[in-house]
Amino acid sequence: MDNSQQHHVPANTHLMAEQDAESDAKKIRWFFIGFFGNIVGILIASIYEPTPPASRLLEKSAEDAALYTDSYKAKSRSVQTRQSVIGLIIVPFILMFLWIWMGLIGMPV
Repeated sequence: MDNSQQHHVPANTHLMAEQDAESDAKKIRWFFIGFFGNIVGILIASIYEPTPPASRLLEKSAEDAALYTDSYKAKSRSVQTRQSVIGLIIVPFILMFLWIWMGLIGMPV
């Protein structure tokens, strides 16, 4: 086996884990956790590590399973944190929009 084939498998495992984590992420849920949970929601998103389904680890060597699990968890935390930050950031924009809209239609602010 040449050098390029030896490094292809771990890179493929890492890429597959990241793709699976991205598609498995409950993006809407994490958005609302950030929206309603504020900083606490972001903290939860950055700490919580979902584990990949055991069925995805079958027929993998111990090294590949560990790499897959680590990559999956890291990508999941990244997606969760990003979505919860978006949820937190959107709150001031909604409030500003409502404030401007109420001012335009003549309602007391």
